[in-house]
Amino acid sequence: TLPKTKAECPKCNNHEAFYWLVQTRGADESSTQFFRCTNCGATWRENS
Repeated sequence: TLPKTKAECPKCNNHEAFYWLVQTRGADESSTQFFRCTNCGATWRENS
C-alpha cells in the first residue's frame, strides 16, 4: 500500500490522497510527486 497524506483533490475536494515520488527528469533535477485521491481515485502531480 502507498502512504497517505493530506492533499486536496482537484476533482472531488477530498482531503486525503495516496502519494509516491517519481524521477521523471534527469537525476540532477527534483522528483515529481504524484497523488491519487482516496475517495474518487483521481490522479494528479506536483513538481517539487
